[in-house]
Amino acid sequence: MKKNVYFIFLVIAAIVLGHFLGAAVVGTEGLGWLSYGKAFGFSPTRFTFGDLFVFDIGFTITFNIAQLLFLVTAFIVYCKTANKIPS
Repeated sequence: MKKNVYFIFLVIAAIVLGHFLGAAVVGTEGLGWLSYGKAFGFSPTRFTFGDLFVFDIGFTITFNIAQLLFLVTAFIVYCKTANKIPS
């Protein structure tokens, strides 16, 4: 259980840090390639029920090169350190 939580923590930290790094280097010469990425998902759809209730639903995921590098690093760190976590 602790190893699963540790792995999830590393993956979430890698995604967040990769996003921040990718956003920070936009337009920077030499490091701008880290911010290159793709977005996929579906655009928001609006459901209106009368005049009082409006419901919007949409889903988009964006990945960039920095996030992928951080995810690979997180996986390597997990493989090397997971055995040291007590059960």
